Amino acid sequence: MRKMQEAQGLDQLIEAGSTGYLPLFFQEWITESYSDKSEVKRMSFSRAAETVHKIYGQIEKHHSIEKKKTAIQALQNEVRKDFVLSFMKMVEYRTLDKMKELH
Repeated sequence: MRKMQEAQGLDQLIEAGSTGYLPLFFQEWITESYSDKSEVKRMSFSRAAETVHKIYGQIEKHHSIEKKKTAIQALQNEVRKDFVLSFMKMVEYRTLDKMKELH
């Protein structure tokens, strides 16, 4: 049951991200995470999904977005960057998947 709740919450955040709404992240985190372009290109979807599920599993116990954001802020800088990039990769795949449905 808990895994299902985690998946639903994460799925909703990814769906929101595909519309441009990213409540878990400050803009500075996104900008900072994308500073290393080579890392962005190398990341596979499976690695991104694994990273997001692992880190989201640590923060999903917090019920409000603000508390989740605070928990993300407490992560080590490199871990947070990896989480942001991984999350954005999942948003990218969701967006591309939606575009396929339109054609």
